[in-house]
Amino acid sequence: MKSIILAMALLFSFGAVAHPVSYKDATGIMSYNSPDMNELLVTYSFNFNYAAAVTYLRDSKSEFAIPRFNYLIKRWNNLDSQGNIYLSGGLGSEKFNDKKYGVRLAEFIADWEDRRYYTYFEHLNLSRDNDTNPMLPNQSYNHTKVRLGYAPFLADYNDLNVWTILQFEKHNDEKQIEATPFLRFFMKNVLWEVGAGFDGSTKFNFMVHL
Repeated sequence: MKSIILAMALLFSFGAVAHPVSYKDATGIMSYNSPDMNELLVTYSFNFNYAAAVTYLRDSKSEFAIPRFNYLIKRWNNLDSQGNIYLSGGLGSEKFNDKKYGVRLAEFIADWEDRRYYTYFEHLNLSRDNDTNPMLPNQSYNHTKVRLGYAPFLADYNDLNVWTILQFEKHNDEKQIEATPFLRFFMKNVLWEVGAGFDGSTKFNFMVHL
């Protein structure tokens, strides 16, 4: 019983808000914002394995609207930690210069965290029919993200929790890897992050489950 209680505390405290699949009948709202991209993701979990979602993404003069399906492949609930592997796929449209084009999404996510440390890996592929956007010349757009986090102090679920996170991102075949330090704050069912890139750019993420 003690292990179950601790596992549920982990799920609801720092994992449930940000994960693409949460608990039965949970609704998640996630917003990711940077100078050149804005994304809104709304999810509804039918149970702890499956969730329906819609992604709205505005990036490089294009707007994407993509209904998608998220699936939890595996979850490890340990006494003081949790790990997850997810797959996601969707079909939608890209709007560019008042024209709409087909787009397909595939995403792989893996994470592991306890109350002190946090690791996250994500790889996203957008297969696009549009070849006219000069800012996104590749019809197959790839994005890889790695995050490493550390909690400098431990707090209860009802108190304000603070994490330091270092995020690495790589787009398509670019050799440059973008690094962004974040401060993550969460309390109960609300989580927000503020990041500042080494180039002076700022990022803000917001997540809540209902």
